[in-house]
Amino acid sequence: MSAGSAICGEIRGGGWASGLPMSGPGGDSCADIPGIAGLLLDYVRPLRDWFDQLLGDSAGVAGFAASWEDSERSLRQLHPELVAGRAALADLDGRTVRALRERYEDLIALSQDAAEWTGATAAALRTASRIVDATRSFVCDLLVQLSRFADELFSFTLNPFEAADRVRDFADAAFDLVESAGRLVQDLLEALFALASLVQKLVPIVAEGLDHLRELLAQMAPIVGLLGGLALGGLPGGVGGLLLGGAVQNLLQGSSDVEELDPDALSGDRREAWERSQKVTEITSLADLVGVNGTTDGMGGEDATVIDVKKVVGPDGSVHYVVSLPSTQDWQLGADAGAMNDRDSNLALLMDNPLLRTAYERAVLEAMQDAGVPAGADVVLTGFSQGGIMAANLAADGSFPYNTVGVITNGSPIDTFDIPPHIPVYAFQHANDPVPMLDGSVVGGTPANVHQIVLPPASDPIAAHNNELYTSSVRDWEERYATTHGAPPPWLDLFGGQVVDHSVFTAAEGR
Repeated sequence: MSAGSAICGEIRGGGWASGLPMSGPGGDSCADIPGIAGLLLDYVRPLRDWFDQLLGDSAGVAGFAASWEDSERSLRQLHPELVAGRAALADLDGRTVRALRERYEDLIALSQDAAEWTGATAAALRTASRIVDATRSFVCDLLVQLSRFADELFSFTLNPFEAADRVRDFADAAFDLVESAGRLVQDLLEALFALASLVQKLVPIVAEGLDHLRELLAQMAPIVGLLGGLALGGLPGGVGGLLLGGAVQNLLQGSSDVEELDPDALSGDRREAWERSQKVTEITSLADLVGVNGTTDGMGGEDATVIDVKKVVGPDGSVHYVVSLPSTQDWQLGADAGAMNDRDSNLALLMDNPLLRTAYERAVLEAMQDAGVPAGADVVLTGFSQGGIMAANLAADGSFPYNTVGVITNGSPIDTFDIPPHIPVYAFQHANDPVPMLDGSVVGGTPANVHQIVLPPASDPIAAHNNELYTSSVRDWEERYATTHGAPPPWLDLFGGQVVDHSVFTAAEGR
């Protein structure tokens, strides 16, 4: 028996509620308490509120129980559907089908565990509701009896000794009532605390199960997409389904550990890219911001995702952070190499899902936090290709915990992102670079805050989508702009300044 099943058994068994009443004396004695007790409850509102809080809201507890019972029924109904899905694969063979069959086995087991958890919680809540009802009924019944006893005791008499005896009897009865009712309520509170402790033990087990479920669904998404696409649209549909399934997988997969990049672990081109990144001590142009995207890509490659964070002091002394985001480095033509800025992440970002973050996006947020960027700080986001998509995605995200003061992209399809109008955006694209138009948008028609700068076409169309060429083209454009307008492009003072701190972080899938 698993730990989760054992805890569920304890909750269902009701041992935590032993000794407590499951039913009251009957009737609705709380509705009409006579005598002085009823008078106080009816006319002293704070006492009525305290009374209701003390004895609980059984209807509210019962409502929660009903919701959990509905969830349990849904999970029980899911089980035969999963079994039928597994059976449908029985006559098929192949590595893909075998992998899918294994995922179905895992899902069947997980759905049964989930049904146990929800069923145990529903049973506990239903028991708690009955206990609250019974305790309330017992206490109200005692108040009714005490009030009636008082009426009888204090009926008319001329004998002062008899009156004194009646007062003493009433005081004794009232003391016994308060003591017994207090014990009952105390027992109730202790039982509910014991139940809460059991449920608390179940929480990490449920959380682990939910993580496992998310991973299972992530593993199944590409296979289901491929098979569904093949069934609906043949080979083209299969390719499309595989790509869509990969994007869903990216949204569901777990987060990877983010750690500061150790330059001693780098060699060759990656080490050279790190050394070039360290030479950036000042940002004086848009070309500088485009150029750092190249070193960010070079430090990570297809094996790891690298996020570059610079703390910059502007000309006016204000502090902002420049975050450089990597482009697509792993196209997943073979085995997944490790970089989270891969093909699947590309598609997932373009889907712009408001509820789920890609693994790449989660890594960026963790890197910024680890770099010491305080919540609400001014940030400039820059990226080439997919890095620019990520920059636009973060700037358009209302839950992004920082104040975006600028976005610079090159070679990125970002026209579909709803970036707030107060954020200045520079979107550079070579005239013959097809990548910025992958979102279906054409040149022109952008909001006033988005400066879509179309650069001269590259002499080699294949080289049009190249960060080094973009850096050179942007520098040439800035020189022409300054010559024409007698000043640098607007907002550069918000983006540039002296680099006073520099951190580089890395993460990889499966790490």
